Amino acid sequence: EGALYAAAAALLDGRRGGGALPAATRAALARVSKATVEAAAAVRGCAGGGSGGLRAPQLPSVVFTHEGGEGGRGKENQDAAFAARPSPDLAIFGVFDGHGRRFGKLAGEVASRVVRSRLCALHRWVELCPDAALQWVFTHAHEEIRTAMVAAAPELLHLQRGHRADFLVEWMTDEDGGGARWDAVDGGTTATVALLLRGTLLKLAFAGDSSAVVLGR
Repeated sequence: EGALYAAAAALLDGRRGGGALPAATRAALARVSKATVEAAAAVRGCAGGGSGGLRAPQLPSVVFTHEGGEGGRGKENQDAAFAARPSPDLAIFGVFDGHGRRFGKLAGEVASRVVRSRLCALHRWVELCPDAALQWVFTHAHEEIRTAMVAAAPELLHLQRGHRADFLVEWMTDEDGGGARWDAVDGGTTATVALLLRGTLLKLAFAGDSSAVVLGR
């Protein structure tokens, strides 16, 4: 601030005297002006007011997937994963391992997209109520997967048992020719989602058997 005031005073003095500013004063004013513009851009960035501004420290992330088994034999890779940083105080990581020959890949991709988009869009709520946000987004992802399956295969049948939510079944023929029957839809996904809050608090939610390991040193 002191440099800014000094440069402004020098500018006013130069204007009043009708002369040009000394080179040193012009250089100081240019430096202060640049710093002021950068600070203003940082404030706008923190408030969501533009693409520039203060950027949150990057958390390195690496994704490696494998289709399982021996690999390389035409088996479909149904994995999906993401890492997102919607705000300086929140980092989100998700891993989804689809299963089922018919809808496994669809389930994993839909779950990954829904969880990422919803948690990022509502990141302020996530930061305040992470437990409630995780429960909500898992329920929402489940519903979106079911909707996507029905859109892909309208012949699927909704069943409802007592007070429980409905689930999907399909008419399936045994591969060995042993007959046909109604059975649960062939497809689903695991879900492991981690929230890192303010760099110090880790919240984890999961469905299925995709493990998460915390390492420290």
